[in-house]
Amino acid sequence: MLKNDELGLQAYREIKKMILNGSLEPGQKIVQEKLAAKMGISRTPLRVALQMLEAENLIEPKSKSGYQVRDMEDSEILEIFDCRIALESVAAWLLAKNLGAKEKQKLKGFAEGFLEESKGVQKKYKSTDTQFHNFIVENCGNTYLWKLFQQGNLITYIERIGLIRPPELTLQDHLEIIDAILDKNPDAAEQAMKRHLMHSRKVIEEKIKNKEKLISSN
Repeated sequence: MLKNDELGLQAYREIKKMILNGSLEPGQKIVQEKLAAKMGISRTPLRVALQMLEAENLIEPKSKSGYQVRDMEDSEILEIFDCRIALESVAAWLLAKNLGAKEKQKLKGFAEGFLEESKGVQKKYKSTDTQFHNFIVENCGNTYLWKLFQQGNLITYIERIGLIRPPELTLQDHLEIIDAILDKNPDAAEQAMKRHLMHSRKVIEEKIKNKEKLISSN
């Protein structure tokens, strides 16, 4: 039989997935009794899961005993993109400088995936997009940079925000980043990544200006 901590970790992963895929929407109240029953667990491991999610700023207290899915402020999303621009641009520079055979093959796979998925389901393209950006930072060769990326929980926030621009507007960006890294041109890789993320940041600013919702259910 699984212990409460193990059940709590499983529940944490399941609820986090629900938040990221929009099953639990921003501002939605978390009804603990229903959620515990749905997952077949008691309130004790559920509380463990909710405490972990609160620590990651994915949920927030609604009352003394309740929680709701946290809605991110527009300013937070811009700050996240500022961090992404700084960290991912350097990561692209480093990866191009330190590119190995294994990373080279993986990047070619991403290029093929982007080309194929840009014509298909946007949800699949989004998944590849998240994996691609995560891969560049994780494999850049700088463990401190990777730790900063993880500690800032940026991948989770990136997943939650989702695609800012449709595949037809980001496909060329991704291919330029990949080409620059495969050419082992650090400066070109850095600039390609910076342009890519700056374009998305500008779209976010425009949406904020027009009072458009930035995070919605998928």
